[in-house]
Amino acid sequence: MWTKLMLSAAAVLAAALFAFLGDRMIQAYGAARYQAGLADGRVQQLPAILTANAAAAQAGLDARDRLIAAEHNHATQAVRLAALIQQSEDEGRAYEASDAGRADCLDAERVRAIEVTRAALFPVAAAQTSTSGQSGPLPADATRQASGWNPG
Repeated sequence: MWTKLMLSAAAVLAAALFAFLGDRMIQAYGAARYQAGLADGRVQQLPAILTANAAAAQAGLDARDRLIAAEHNHATQAVRLAALIQQSEDEGRAYEASDAGRADCLDAERVRAIEVTRAALFPVAAAQTSTSGQSGPLPADATRQASGWNPG
């Protein structure tokens, strides 16, 4: 009887051990399958991620190139305007030193020089109100029409 009891206990312990080990093996297999599935999903997403990263890098390079071009255009315009301003100041100083510069009214040559300088500084406004080279009186509100500023 004692032997039957011991054999029965051994059989129950063996069954419990097999059940425990089976459960552990099933859990390990499931975890391994889960990790393999995650790895497969990441591998499948990798080309899209690389494409998105390349697009973002290209967008950054394009933005940098646009900034460089804008800075170059700004520098070019600044140099052009500085030269025009310097030329205008030199002309103004020379005109002030002359007899015509000390007169109450500007002579025709100085008015034409001012128009040429204004056309060089503001090419869009000059194209809209282009009357240079024509003689005759100016309209009463000519300055306001050209620049929006009324000097009087």
